[in-house]
Amino acid sequence: MKSFIKFAKTSGIYFFGTVLAKLVTMLLLRVYTEYIPAEDMGTYNVSINYVTFLCSVLYLDIWSGILRYFYDYHTPEGQKKPINCGFAIFGISTAAYTVILVVFGQFVTVRYLPLIYLYGLMMNLQNLLGYVARAYGKNVLYASAGLLNSFVTAALNVVLIVGLHMDYSALYLAGCIGYLSNILLVGAGVKIWTLIRPSAFEKPLFVRMLRFSLPLCVNSAAYWFLTSYNSVAVSRMMGMEANGLYAVAIRFGSFISLFTSCFTMAWQEVSYAKEAESKESLSQFYSSAVNAYLRFMGMGAAILLPFIWLIFPLMIADGYSEARNMVPLYILATIASSVSGFLGNIFTAMKKNGLLFYTTVAGSAVNILGVHFLIPRFGVQGASAALFLGFLTIIVFRILLLWNEVSIRIDVRFLVLLAVVLAVACGVYFYGDLKMNAVFFPIAIVLFLLSFREMIGNLLRKIRK
Repeated sequence: MKSFIKFAKTSGIYFFGTVLAKLVTMLLLRVYTEYIPAEDMGTYNVSINYVTFLCSVLYLDIWSGILRYFYDYHTPEGQKKPINCGFAIFGISTAAYTVILVVFGQFVTVRYLPLIYLYGLMMNLQNLLGYVARAYGKNVLYASAGLLNSFVTAALNVVLIVGLHMDYSALYLAGCIGYLSNILLVGAGVKIWTLIRPSAFEKPLFVRMLRFSLPLCVNSAAYWFLTSYNSVAVSRMMGMEANGLYAVAIRFGSFISLFTSCFTMAWQEVSYAKEAESKESLSQFYSSAVNAYLRFMGMGAAILLPFIWLIFPLMIADGYSEARNMVPLYILATIASSVSGFLGNIFTAMKKNGLLFYTTVAGSAVNILGVHFLIPRFGVQGASAALFLGFLTIIVFRILLLWNEVSIRIDVRFLVLLAVVLAVACGVYFYGDLKMNAVFFPIAIVLFLLSFREMIGNLLRKIRK
């Protein structure tokens, strides 16, 4: 019970930080779609996808390694060791990242390449410092920095795009400065200068962290083919304008990830700390957590679909109106993605990252095949459908692999009910009008509350005490 209380508390902190921060960004969709043509939005989206792929390979997801090995030490001096080893790996990765982009720029002309380079570097440095803050339990600092990042980025985008009439280069520039504000706040908050000590570098730990992170790196690369590859494929097969519409649909799908990110980060911390418990205890804990997660995600999506239908015309300019019908399938794909990531953190907690790779490769293969089969037949919708099938493949494989380590019992009856509710929500979205979506929205909220009635009741009883 204590674990779930900690989980709920930490999730709440991340919710008010991460979620509110990203909501600020979502509110700018009207600005983006009003002032930036779909073709330019598609170009920006593809460039970010490419730099994300490069960074996922080079930086080895080392921040996860820092967070995981931090829990193996219980003294201030010992805890500095994984941090310093992580920074050493980060430095090597940054050198490789710089060389690759400099050489690439000599042979290929890429518009705004210096800004793209800086964007990738700032993004990764922010990740690194953020995980250090989380390791020390400074979740409020982490959340506050996320809010600052979003507010700075949003304000600059308005100034640069609306006020100074800059093109899509403003998206890179504002993003870089937003990341910088985050880095400065977190760096000051954890007093990073007191943690970096050459004497705290330990070669055996450095090697262990490399071994830990390398499978995560390969997994991240495979994961890219599960997500970002679809955007690249859409741009190649249907053009940058179609990819621009797809990019907007993705932003709405990110409504789901707003909520999942806070749960995932809290889940990492709780699951890592429970590694030493018995197999039976872990089975019970993981089963309860996964079922609660599925319930929250599924019922949350049922609320989100009519809500998006209602707000879409307010947030999106007429030139991007086609993107509305792309949203539901992408939301379903995002749910599957979130569940697979939730399960993946169990493997990380058990230090069995190698198994993640095989499941992600299987899902990536299904996605790639699906993309080339479905996009020619169903257009952009085919990209989302392929993505959903890819993540569904990962979920099945991860549950099967976990069964031997710690059996997870899924509430099948609720899954059937959830499938029915989501089918109705999608039907209302595609075939309903303003009135039908407005009516279904409060119904979905009631269903959500009913699905968590026991948990809500327990919380209310605790508050009364």
